[in-house]
Amino acid sequence: MKKILLLAALIFSMGVAFASSITDDHLTGYIDDSHCGGSKTPMCTPATRVACAKQCIKGGATAVLVVGDKVYKISNQKSVLEYAGKNVTIDGKITGDSIEVTKVIETKS
Repeated sequence: MKKILLLAALIFSMGVAFASSITDDHLTGYIDDSHCGGSKTPMCTPATRVACAKQCIKGGATAVLVVGDKVYKISNQKSVLEYAGKNVTIDGKITGDSIEVTKVIETKS
């Protein structure tokens, strides 16, 4: 009986560990375009960032998430297009330098 309880406890704890490992990452930054995002030389000012990002994305650039010096490619572009140039907090799954967005909240800076 003890072996069965021990096995059940082991299986339960492994399930909990697995479930906690598939949670979304939580990042705060801003949505920019792939041409300007993370550039060492700012291509626009914070005041003109929304218009600039929208124009570049409309011109063929992809949306990216900029968090400090790190730039993440966004695998599901449509989820963030309305936030171009804006400060956001994003939940999603990060794989390498890409993120699959599950939730976007616009933030004030």
